[in-house]
Amino acid sequence: MTGPEGDRFHGWWEVKAVDEPRRLDFVDGFADETGTPNSEMPTTTTRVDFEDREGGSRMTIHSSFDSAEEMERMLEMGMREGMQEALGQIEGVLADDR
Repeated sequence: MTGPEGDRFHGWWEVKAVDEPRRLDFVDGFADETGTPNSEMPTTTTRVDFEDREGGSRMTIHSSFDSAEEMERMLEMGMREGMQEALGQIEGVLADDR
């Protein structure tokens, strides 16, 4: 991931379950530039649900943490803003026919 100031961040995912095309469950965390997980940083357990809706689809993302303190740490690091920015780009990603 590249931040707005050009800072680069590395991470990892461990996919726990896939129920195509309805659900994706995974754990993600921070890593160094080689992909080695950073055990000093919190992880996020995420469930993404997809459902058909009239005129389109709905994607619901549920994130959970091992503790309230870990959630607060992630929020202080800008997780909310990062998610908003990433999700704000989804229409462009879906429209890209590459």
